[in-house]
Amino acid sequence: MGNGMMPIGDPINGTRTAFNYTYSQANLYTTASATPPREFPSSNFTGTSLTYLSSLNRTIDNSPIPNTGFKFRLTQANLTQGKVEINWTLTIPQFNCNGCTGVSITLNFSGNLTSGTNATYTLSPLSPPNSTIIASHAYTAPGAFPPAPTVGCPENVCIDVTRYRGFNVTLSFSFGWTFSNETLGMFAEVGKVIVASIGSFVPSSSNYMQQDPSNSSSILHTTNLFRIKYNNTLTTYLQPGNVSTSKLWWQIEVISIYYPAGYEIKQISLNGTLISPSLPKVPFERENCVAGTGCSRSLIALNMSDFRIASSNSTITLISRTTNTISQLSALSGGLATQFFTSGDTISVKVVNRPSIVNASTSLQTGTLTITFPSALSITPGTIPTATGGTFDFTLPSDCGISGQLCARSWTFSAVFTSGFDLGNATGSFRIDSLQVSFTGSTGGSNALTVQGRLTYGNGTIASGVNAALFAIDRGTPVNRPVTYDQTTVSPTTLYISNVTLVNGVFAQGQPLIILFTVVNPDTSQPYNATVTIEHEWPGPQAHGMSVTFSLFPGDLLSDLPFNATGPQTYKAAILFTGTGVQVKLTNLRTFSNYMNGTMTSGTSPVVPNRPHAGLFNITLTSVLHNSPQTPASFKLSPLYAYVSSSLAPSRYLSPSNVITTDSNGDFSATISSNFLLGAKNMTVLLLARDATGIGLVNNLSTVGLTDSTILISTTDSIGAVARDQTVTATLHLKSNSTKITEVITVNLILQGNGMLPETKATKPVTISPEDSQTVTLTFSAPSTIGSYTLTFSSPEYGGPLTSQTLQVAIVQSNLQILIPAAIGVIAAIIVLGVYLIRGKPVEEAEEKTKTKPAAGSTKTRPAPANPPSKSLTRTRGTEE
Repeated sequence: MGNGMMPIGDPINGTRTAFNYTYSQANLYTTASATPPREFPSSNFTGTSLTYLSSLNRTIDNSPIPNTGFKFRLTQANLTQGKVEINWTLTIPQFNCNGCTGVSITLNFSGNLTSGTNATYTLSPLSPPNSTIIASHAYTAPGAFPPAPTVGCPENVCIDVTRYRGFNVTLSFSFGWTFSNETLGMFAEVGKVIVASIGSFVPSSSNYMQQDPSNSSSILHTTNLFRIKYNNTLTTYLQPGNVSTSKLWWQIEVISIYYPAGYEIKQISLNGTLISPSLPKVPFERENCVAGTGCSRSLIALNMSDFRIASSNSTITLISRTTNTISQLSALSGGLATQFFTSGDTISVKVVNRPSIVNASTSLQTGTLTITFPSALSITPGTIPTATGGTFDFTLPSDCGISGQLCARSWTFSAVFTSGFDLGNATGSFRIDSLQVSFTGSTGGSNALTVQGRLTYGNGTIASGVNAALFAIDRGTPVNRPVTYDQTTVSPTTLYISNVTLVNGVFAQGQPLIILFTVVNPDTSQPYNATVTIEHEWPGPQAHGMSVTFSLFPGDLLSDLPFNATGPQTYKAAILFTGTGVQVKLTNLRTFSNYMNGTMTSGTSPVVPNRPHAGLFNITLTSVLHNSPQTPASFKLSPLYAYVSSSLAPSRYLSPSNVITTDSNGDFSATISSNFLLGAKNMTVLLLARDATGIGLVNNLSTVGLTDSTILISTTDSIGAVARDQTVTATLHLKSNSTKITEVITVNLILQGNGMLPETKATKPVTISPEDSQTVTLTFSAPSTIGSYTLTFSSPEYGGPLTSQTLQVAIVQSNLQILIPAAIGVIAAIIVLGVYLIRGKPVEEAEEKTKTKPAAGSTKTRPAPANPPSKSLTRTRGTEE
């Protein structure tokens, strides 16, 4: 989101110590104060060079001041031992500047030494000569000199000479060398020889910050230095003799202004008159990085002697510029920048703050960041101590307000950073809106259902022309149902994608979407490389420039080539929506331990990781032969996925509807027709929608159109033991739990077991109305082998088995097994009776014969027996006795 900025009208107080100044009195010396160079031995004047320089410009007109320095060089190698000496005579006056407590000599002394060379400066009183040494330093090490400047010293050499006020002193420079073939290259420079008295720091009188009315990215600092006083006429007691002498001892009166590095001085006024940059006068000194401050301070010094001021109480006004410290202000959702939010969303405000006071301590850079929203949103402002900013979360109103006034409009928010040194201000905007769905009806069909509804925006206006899709999921079932789309366009010559599989079509934040795709090489004689581009699209499909490309070649991280030797290869893309973009991890299932990572380009509309939505992926495969892309490329769209709120995950993906578009009234009617709707314990039908600007269904309102259960409760009648090859009837009772869907299925009766592979023995189509019951009978022949078998009632439309039971095959059927024992008993009795009757008949005939045949000599009749034989098949205890 680009920064919009509304300038802050009223000036804001900055710290007075952002600008500090010092008084200085100074005398600049030239070579006119120096004696001619002396060389030892005096006869050796070859191989050396002395050049006089201009080390400063006049502040009055910026013209060079000649002879304010010199450069000494050795111009030959293999010089015999020698030395050159140059002496300057300087006077140390009394001082009277405001805050001054001493006087010092400052100068620049630098150069480069070679082997056997040296450079030395020495300061001593002129009278008596060489009575003492005030300061001295010899540089002897080869290389550049000196080291880093001394802390608090404006040049690289500073010598305190306060105790020598009134004295003349000798500043001596000597350059020596011994015999060496490396003398060539030695040089030393001297410049800016100044006697000065420098006062202590005085804070500015006032300091204000304000956005530039003509450029809101610029901050203007207005700083005033009040009651500037100076007078160079004073008395100095000259030594020796302590002679009182009053005169204008100081040539230059300097006001040195120190300010934060990062500030840019735009103009300077003296008593309301612009003196910089309009006048030809220039600063006495200017440094972007003041020594000893870690480059946190800059310096501009004004030679007040250039200005003829009638008043001794002057005012210096400085206008300086810094950059607005807030360089970025963004509204984020789920870590991604977006301008569109729904009611109840968490809006994250990202502020990048860059203090202008570079190289300063964190404590000085730290200020207060205030983030403010319009009062109508009732969001408490955030006040945060920070130096660099950060990301801060706020919660938007949970609805669109009583009259919908909070939605379908843009809102402006602001971030203001203030510290004693810096000001930052930025404004951003975002839009609160939402799609809301009202479901108006639903009807069921044969393995199908239709849902009607209407989409409106949060303020109640009609949401027409909005793409949406219905999804049916089995809520709470943590089992994936992969959905595969096969390729319809196959290349005979180049690599192609044969299929794309959506493994887990319903998932939530923090979970990866898994997509599989298979690459086939129809011409194995060609050693193809390839590029694979995975592109995200909104339902439609609508591309929006969000993709990532992987190169597949010998030596890549997947170790998956060549395509011409290993047959079809299947790849797995694990896709994760995050606050840093869409992350893709690509693996080859054949070399599964290896993988490549990639981040999709941001595109024109982000995939926000905390917003439910529908989408799909377009996978494009380009064959590469001898580093040259081949045509045609192969591409395949994945099935639609459903990215849902965490309350709807885990769930099993059942089926989506086609992508629908709301009509001019915001109405829609969507149908899901699929066998995959069957067998769902907790079928939940939800709507996912997104308009062209990125507004989606509001997170905290239900998007569920209906819930149902499409489970079929299955029971069977028991089957007793059956005889081999007997005709058997199996009975299945089905009860539908669904209240909407008419379940149209095919019931297959599958027999297996006892060494027999599964075999479909009978099939029957069945239609079960919502909440209805059906009895299904299936007739089949029993196996020819006795034993135990499993009967399974299964339906491909239902997704597998309905129920099962055991079938026992015996020699005879079960009812005959019950009758056989009784039949055997009857037959045995008949056999016994027959035997008995057969055995009894001769006795009776003998008796008859006896009766008819008289005994010899007389006739005698035999009496009948008292208990004739019983014809009962049972025997009584009495007869047994």
